Amino acid sequence: MRPAIDQLIRPGAVHRSVYTDPGIFDLEMSRIFDTTWVYLAHEAEIPEPGDYKTTQLGRHPVIVSRQPDGEIAAVINRCRHRGPTVCENEFGNSKYFRCPYHFWTYRSSGELIGVPSREAYGSSFNKETMGLQRVARVDCYQGFIFGSMSQSGPSLREHLGGVARFLDAYVDAAPGGKLALFEGSQKCVYQGNWKLQMENGVDPYHVGALHISAVTPKAMEIYQQGGGCVIAMDGHGVTDHTDYGPMPLDASLSGGFNLVIFPNLIVLRSQIRTIRPIAADRTEIHTRVVRLEGAPEDVNLRRMRDQEFEFGAAGTFFTDDLEIFERTQYGLQSSAVEWLNFSRGLETEQMKNGYLTGDITDETQHRGLYRNWLRMMTAEQEARA
Repeated sequence: MRPAIDQLIRPGAVHRSVYTDPGIFDLEMSRIFDTTWVYLAHEAEIPEPGDYKTTQLGRHPVIVSRQPDGEIAAVINRCRHRGPTVCENEFGNSKYFRCPYHFWTYRSSGELIGVPSREAYGSSFNKETMGLQRVARVDCYQGFIFGSMSQSGPSLREHLGGVARFLDAYVDAAPGGKLALFEGSQKCVYQGNWKLQMENGVDPYHVGALHISAVTPKAMEIYQQGGGCVIAMDGHGVTDHTDYGPMPLDASLSGGFNLVIFPNLIVLRSQIRTIRPIAADRTEIHTRVVRLEGAPEDVNLRRMRDQEFEFGAAGTFFTDDLEIFERTQYGLQSSAVEWLNFSRGLETEQMKNGYLTGDITDETQHRGLYRNWLRMMTAEQEARA
């Protein structure tokens, strides 16, 4: 028997059921992914009118598209008739989507425009109310497109809080003031919980151990000699190396930062990584490599080559990470030990610039993520009380 939800997170510990319990996963889908802002796409993926991308918002298949007037629409990728997805392509350009089952046809903005044998549905059938369901709110910050299934709640800017300034700096690194993306994306799946990847995105502590075969002397200096810090920032996590320098054009380990924007976005030196929870023990990762508009082509090429070496399908870092996620999920099946330890730096973290901050190998940022997780998971209970 797992403890009640409000007993699963302690100041320096997390209960194993947070990663293993399918019931908790179901609650996460409704209390987190159905209520907060979830990253959907980058504007560079849908630059022209008619361009679209299919993705996922929690358990909802979604189509994100650029409308003729340049606005962005996000609709649930599910026919209002009998439920199939109306678009299977990951990317494309189209003015409409047609369900393959019975040919109900919709504009890319969601309106139902075609129903075969319309008269057979009778006089009460109202085409105006049968369009594709819209994602309740869609907003964009610095080219990053987010959606929320909730009509109410904080604005996107309020949700981002302090990490907005880091996204500003990430984009400002481009001499042309704009991000682009290399063609194609990298996709993988691991047999483990989605939060293992979220933790790992801002976990400098593991680099000198898990990636010891690949890290350079400079990286070892950054991660082991006390440079930089970790920050629990408005429910998100930051690994800040800017005391070594700003975000470098070539995305090398000479400064910059890593961001985890709860619940599903990781922004690393040369990549945008999207987390797609599938089940309590199954997660997809979709990665796009970032080009900097206005940067010399050899610099952008180095960004891609370093990305391939570190995080490619056979990369030195990524294979280590995926292996440890699955080992962790396997180990957590044991009930012999119920709690995971997240206490590193708990007694020494300090409030700096309004945020709890720890040394570079502390777990301050993880404790912040789980305080936010607990707040969202118990918000419904508090509303009922």
